[in-house]
Amino acid sequence: MTRRITISLPDDVAAYVERTQGDTSGFVAGVIRRKMRVDGLRVRRAQLGYVVTEDDVESTRSRLAALSPISDEQHARNLEWLRQFDED
Repeated sequence: MTRRITISLPDDVAAYVERTQGDTSGFVAGVIRRKMRVDGLRVRRAQLGYVVTEDDVESTRSRLAALSPISDEQHARNLEWLRQFDED
C-alpha cells in the first residue's frame, strides 16, 4: 500500500534528484528507509549498551573528511558492496 504526500525540496536538491534518479518518490522512499534502518541500528546498539551520540557521528565525519579521496573505481566497488544490504 502507498500513500500520496506532497513535499517541498530546495531547488538544487530537486534538480539533483530529477537529474540523477528519475523516480523522485522511489528515491525519497529509499533515503527514508535507510534512515529507518540506521535508527533501528542505534536502538539495537543502545540495547546492547553502546550509545552512538551526535558527537560520535561528528567526530567520525571529521576523521573521514581528513582522509584522501578514493578513486572512482574504488567508489564504484564500495557502492556495489553496499547494495547487498539494500532491502528495497
